[in-house]
Amino acid sequence: MSELSTLEKYKIILKRFGEVEDGILTAYDKKLKEDLKGMSEKQIGRLLQDLERHFDGIVKIEKKDRKQRYKLLNHKDIFIQYFKNNPKLEWLFSLAKEADPEILKDLEKFSNPYRDIFIFKNSPFEDLSSLKEQKIFDILQQAVKNRRYIKLIFKNEIVNKENPKVVNDAKALKLVFIDGNWYIAYIDTTDRLRFGRVSFIEDVEYTKWESFQPSATKKHIDFIKNNLQNSMTLYGIKPKKALIKATPTIAKYFKKGMKKFLLTQSFEKELEDGSVIFSLKYTQELEILPFIQKWLPDLVILEPQELKKSYIKKLKLALQYLEEKSQKDSQK
Repeated sequence: MSELSTLEKYKIILKRFGEVEDGILTAYDKKLKEDLKGMSEKQIGRLLQDLERHFDGIVKIEKKDRKQRYKLLNHKDIFIQYFKNNPKLEWLFSLAKEADPEILKDLEKFSNPYRDIFIFKNSPFEDLSSLKEQKIFDILQQAVKNRRYIKLIFKNEIVNKENPKVVNDAKALKLVFIDGNWYIAYIDTTDRLRFGRVSFIEDVEYTKWESFQPSATKKHIDFIKNNLQNSMTLYGIKPKKALIKATPTIAKYFKKGMKKFLLTQSFEKELEDGSVIFSLKYTQELEILPFIQKWLPDLVILEPQELKKSYIKKLKLALQYLEEKSQKDSQK
């Protein structure tokens, strides 16, 4: 078995601090010695001494039976300092940087009273391992941090007229986790805010330009913070308003005071039959049609008519496809 790194040893000790009821550890703790794979008391003592010097939340207290004891004063303090002193975990909190899923798994154990209550699915960090193997995520996070210009090269299978294979001199703005995927938000040479899915990027390079000023991206950042509904929200486009009816079957999810599914969702009124009318704003049809389709057939588009017609067209195409497939299957 490979030898533990110093960081891994520190993590084991911090985890053990979170397990003992009184928050007091010595180098002679039996469980600690087992987890540290047979290190001597003297070696463990040095690690404890290092942590005491490094963290304000760990202090030496009076010796007992000649054993130097260390006490964790505040679990919250140690947690915060642990994040502050680990650059990878600083990125985690901004959702714009690299995170280490293995460290996160260890940190989950600090919340012993709650681990049987909460469960988290679809974490934004689940796919980081594969992204990090390509080194693309690492380059992007540094580009965002240093406000660098970058050249993005996308994979051939997602290239079309609207999404070119190569994007030159893009301002790396933010790494955004939305709709279950990581995107790089960047500004192209026409000052347009774009979102490139990280898993679709084949390569990324720094350009000859050094860095840009924050003032040049303020309006774009404001848009991301205040107007970004999903990855299909278009920057610089005046939103349209759609009126949607939720049938009585699902109306309870759209009543006044219920949690919104989309940023622009707004309750309008409740009808006598129990259905609910609500509104959505959108910059292009793809921004809201997939959401409406998820609730098929219980969400009905009332207006505008062009959105309604577009939706009906998509439904007819889907039915046509299913009928053709059914006929082919029956002929086999």
